[in-house]
Amino acid sequence: MPKVLEKLMIEAKEALSELKDNRKPSRATKYKMEEAGIGALSVFIMQDPSFLSHQERLAKGSSQHNFNGLFKCENIPSANQIRNLLDRTKTEECAPLYHNGLSLLEAEKGLSQFEFIEGGYLIALDGTEYYSSKTLHCENCTIKNHKGVDTYSHSVLCATIVSSDIKEAIPLVPEFVSPQDGHEKQDCENAACKRWLRKNGQTYKHLQPTILGDDLFSRQPICESILNEGFNFILTCKPTSHKTLYRHLEGLSVEKHNVFIRKRYKNYVFQYKFMNSVPIRDGDKALLVNWVEIIQSEKKTGKTIYKNAFITSHTITTDNVHNLACGGRARWRLENENNNTLKTKGYRFGHNYGHGKYNLCAVLSTFAIIAFLYHTIMSLVDLLYIKAREANGSRINFFNMIKYISCILVFSSWDALMLFITKPPDLRSTVGII
Repeated sequence: MPKVLEKLMIEAKEALSELKDNRKPSRATKYKMEEAGIGALSVFIMQDPSFLSHQERLAKGSSQHNFNGLFKCENIPSANQIRNLLDRTKTEECAPLYHNGLSLLEAEKGLSQFEFIEGGYLIALDGTEYYSSKTLHCENCTIKNHKGVDTYSHSVLCATIVSSDIKEAIPLVPEFVSPQDGHEKQDCENAACKRWLRKNGQTYKHLQPTILGDDLFSRQPICESILNEGFNFILTCKPTSHKTLYRHLEGLSVEKHNVFIRKRYKNYVFQYKFMNSVPIRDGDKALLVNWVEIIQSEKKTGKTIYKNAFITSHTITTDNVHNLACGGRARWRLENENNNTLKTKGYRFGHNYGHGKYNLCAVLSTFAIIAFLYHTIMSLVDLLYIKAREANGSRINFFNMIKYISCILVFSSWDALMLFITKPPDLRSTVGII
């Protein structure tokens, strides 16, 4: 049976073989679309922008290379060929890679540890910018004008499964912020959120999701879109942007509940105030939501560590208020474990590998997210990968090791590569393919 990453790469190659080929039938087609897609993905999985050029040099000396051994592709496309072939590819065509990854994680029993309340899962949504320039742009750029100077940018609404207890974040299909057909106004994060819900509602319904979001999303239209898909929500709710809701709370006797928890040799007090069925805005058609405020402080000093408030569709009780508030706070894992990792931990999410004229910038960013998803799955369910990571200490040492040895040795499988990293043999006796 194929191991975790072997199976992921087989499924990725099959899915990418379905990419629409925009080349003219009369032109020679040495490189298949899946080779271009896997070529782009390989750079992010290996965290080495020069991976393909290193494999070309290996192939010249021995006719063997890791693009074949690890990624099961014979022809090595150049960077320019990859850019040309993928520029017109739509990001939606890559969605099966996310779905295959999630299905494998479920099958390997790696998802259950993220379970929230009543068998559901927390899905955090948040937008982030991954490209900005005052000169280079394409037809899908967002344009911002400040003092007569245009700035061109790309943003994406990221979606991840998160947990208040687990460090990892599991990327799901994102929604890119880009001009929409038939719309005169520029696209925005709120519109992207509604599209994400509409497109992915059925796909993720089995997860019984509770959507997490910042104060930008805690408005009636977004809340209604979430509820229409059969999802729940826990969204940040600031007094400055929800004046009607907070006026309704004035003078009312809200319920209070305290929780005492010891963490890392310190005692903390979690003070909760909550009320159910509060109108989110003015008007007879105002949606009724449930409100909770949390204040976390050190028991010994009384110093406030954290303060925030949320609205939720879950009915709040003294039994579940702490879990609901912890769930709302888990949204920050999307920013720290997903967005920050993509930008600072080797995936070079904001790097311009090629902007293209159409979709290239978004497609390459898609492959960066998919590579991060595959690494996350491995770190959760593949024991050999986990041992290889542990054997090399820090994350940067692990990927540096992969980068260096894949330049000089050819491996027949990912397991062979991980075994080599875990227990390297004497290189003087190493000949040929490992």
